[in-house]
Amino acid sequence: MKQRAASPAPSENEVDIAGSLFANDADTDSDNDFENNGARPSKQATDLDFGDLLNAGGVGGSDDGSDDDEDFIARQQRSSNRKANVAQGKSSKKGGGFQAMGLNPNLLRAIARKGFSVPTPIQRKTIPLILDRRDVVGMARTGSGKTAAFVIPMIERLKAHSPRVGARALIMSPSRELALQTLKVVKELGKGTDLKTVMLVGGESLEDQFALMAANPDIIIATPGRFLHLKVEMSLDLSSIKYVVFDEADRLFEMGFAAQLTEILHSLPPSRQTLLFSATLPSSLVEFARAGLQEPSLVRLDAETKVSPDLESAFFSVKAGEKEAALLHILHDVIKMPLGPPAGAAADENSEQPPSKKRKRGSDKPNPKEKPTEHSTIIFTATKHHVEYIANLLRHAGFSVSYVYGSLDQTARKIQVESFRRGRTNILVVTDVAARGIDIPVLANVINYDFPPQPKIFVHRVGRTARAGQRGWAYALVRESDLPYLLDLQLFLGRKLVVGQETKEPSFARDVVIGTLKRAELENQMEWVTKVLAESDDMSALKRVTVKAEKLYMKTRNSASTQSAKRAREIIATKAWSQLHTLFGEEAAGAEQARESLLSKISGFKPQETVFEIGPQGKSAKNKAAEVMRQFRARVGPRRTSKKDEDAEMADGDDDAPVNGKSTEGEIEGDDGDDGDMWEDENDDSESDSDSELEVTVTSSTKSHKGKSSFEDPEIFMSYTPRTTSVAEERAYGVTSGGTFVEAARDAAMDLNDDETAKAFGLPTRPKMRWDKRHSKYVSSANDQDGSRAGSTKMIRGESGVKIAASFQSGRFDKWRRAHRLGRLPAVGEVEKPQLVRQFTAGPGSAAANGRHFKHKQEKAPKDADKWRDDYHVRKRRVAEAREKRIGKYKDGEGSRRELKSADDIRKNRALKEKRKEKNARPSKKAKK
Repeated sequence: MKQRAASPAPSENEVDIAGSLFANDADTDSDNDFENNGARPSKQATDLDFGDLLNAGGVGGSDDGSDDDEDFIARQQRSSNRKANVAQGKSSKKGGGFQAMGLNPNLLRAIARKGFSVPTPIQRKTIPLILDRRDVVGMARTGSGKTAAFVIPMIERLKAHSPRVGARALIMSPSRELALQTLKVVKELGKGTDLKTVMLVGGESLEDQFALMAANPDIIIATPGRFLHLKVEMSLDLSSIKYVVFDEADRLFEMGFAAQLTEILHSLPPSRQTLLFSATLPSSLVEFARAGLQEPSLVRLDAETKVSPDLESAFFSVKAGEKEAALLHILHDVIKMPLGPPAGAAADENSEQPPSKKRKRGSDKPNPKEKPTEHSTIIFTATKHHVEYIANLLRHAGFSVSYVYGSLDQTARKIQVESFRRGRTNILVVTDVAARGIDIPVLANVINYDFPPQPKIFVHRVGRTARAGQRGWAYALVRESDLPYLLDLQLFLGRKLVVGQETKEPSFARDVVIGTLKRAELENQMEWVTKVLAESDDMSALKRVTVKAEKLYMKTRNSASTQSAKRAREIIATKAWSQLHTLFGEEAAGAEQARESLLSKISGFKPQETVFEIGPQGKSAKNKAAEVMRQFRARVGPRRTSKKDEDAEMADGDDDAPVNGKSTEGEIEGDDGDDGDMWEDENDDSESDSDSELEVTVTSSTKSHKGKSSFEDPEIFMSYTPRTTSVAEERAYGVTSGGTFVEAARDAAMDLNDDETAKAFGLPTRPKMRWDKRHSKYVSSANDQDGSRAGSTKMIRGESGVKIAASFQSGRFDKWRRAHRLGRLPAVGEVEKPQLVRQFTAGPGSAAANGRHFKHKQEKAPKDADKWRDDYHVRKRRVAEAREKRIGKYKDGEGSRRELKSADDIRKNRALKEKRKEKNARPSKKAKK
């Protein structure tokens, strides 16, 4: 009998989840999910599997018997081998896939519907650690699947809805858009389970969020400010939280969220599992100490690449007053953005299905009809004023534009983002609110209109494109003041800097290439922008506001490193700074160079003749004015001498002129030579020192400075600083802007009197006294924080001792509870009330979420017609119809001349009139006789 050849083990890229879940073949292992959970399969499951095997082999129920004996015996052999492995506690799962991680079948089906086949590197590294209940700090480049890396083990751990009151998972996000995207991923991967997920972000109704929290959710996705508001307002007990995720952790732990996170972390149980994820995290976890990590596992992937290898970038040097024209030049000539709305946008809107029609169950992949266009571009600006100005300017140019910034209404933000996501607009103008975590499929281009002040912000911005194997382009406008930040970025990425035409064919994916734009097209766009600003008052007003916002932004922007500022001055002084970008090709560069040389000759041309000497009349002897100019030039004109004569005269002057009245020629020459060599050596040393300082790794300071002794013994000294990370990289990854933990630790000091501020992690130390202009004296600045000063925001102390806004205890929750006739809500750990859950399970804004509401059946008659109104005849006809149908006050025939009132109607009207008279206590109008 021939033996069947053993098939090779499948690789990671060949694992088919759908096949492993739904195939009936014997070597599928979808029933082996019991193995990873440590429990043996039941006898019923084993018998069912063997029965399926017999049916598949044509035994016991097959009439045709088409399968031969060899195939049937081979299936039986594989089945027996698999059962033997299960009995011995071994796993026969395929390696490298999600099914090898011990996930439940419902979750695996959701993963297959999502379109995931093989886990990404960050998922393969972190999911097993998270399932082992360990704290994890994960870093991977943008678009690498970090959201699924913490959502999949969270759903696997929670499994189903808990009847006990209390949320069990908390996901913190820095922005509303990122929270909405995380909610979408949780809902898609949580299909097949009854887990309840809520999203708490600013801009939404507090009453609706009260209803969501009253329905006992399992997972909470929130921004820090709104979640703290609800926690204080509802007096939430967070002791049931077991799973905490800080998405984009470096942004969350910056100074803006210090007070909110301190209060939230104080209420979380110490036994929780804490996860930190971001695309830019420092190797030292000291800056995240307040997160309460317990023996965390650090997973830093793509630390060397930092951005997608499929991303190509180009940097353009521009003048400060030409940024708008440069942006239009890039859109028109580089990206070739079409004008008007995208093709097919109107057709998609007309063909959109109504909300009531349910889509057939199938794949959860993005709908190909609802995706950004092939020219989709995101433009990042510095402030919201820049967003409004650029969006209006591009609309004047004929482009289809959406825009988003932080203070925009939440509903408007959703509408704008969805319009761009569904391909109804080509351009999305945003601030850094959309720089983190927003996943827009097949995004083509990213333009940095304002260059980012930190390298990690650039990484997050350009990470919106070139995701999931797609290719993308990133463009940036660089002024002379932005060049130091570009050099910091170049050191952070570890790439080669190419300026102008230094390299003929540079790699836009591996090098930092900078150059100028085409001058002719740039001047054309500049003329158009000037014309628009002159003709439109609205655009000129927006421009003025943008200029003021730019000044404030420059004051608050982080400073670049000193070495980068020095290198920037040297690069700007070179000729390559003004050369054309290599993106336009060699022919365009040659034409641009010829144009520049021609313009330089024209600008430097100085005619030898004056106005009186031009033309044939100027050369004529009869022209008295020309004769006067010729005589004047001959009398006062410069004496033309040869170069040899000039050198001889200079040498004679040097022989006769002493320096400081003491030095001779030889001493002067010797001193000049020594001084020149000395300065040259010092410059070389300084440059080499600066370069080495930029590339140096942070190691223990074992080397002593010149002329100074070091206290560190290299044999016994142990440094507390990381050893394998460069200074530039740590500076860019730091949570605190513009510094690292090493720099902060060097300047640290102990303050025994500052106990109150010490309770608030990350809060800056404020001066104790301030100058009061009204009373012309110094007053305590503590009054500004507790609200005792008029006009200031009142503050209260939270559970952790941090001062928070007093508006968080506004009493709106108690008012909402009384309006819905609710008593005390169940405490954490108690069994939930089914009636309460059913009442508030529906979505916010619905009748069930807002309590019991019944549709009224009252019918009101229209008002009497007014003959002075234009629609008198229309209203008169409506009143006549109401009388005929007996609607409202005409129900009993009131006001109808064609019917008489019955005795009962008259008696009722009299009784009602007497009641009203007694209630009002008014005397009768008829005078008593």
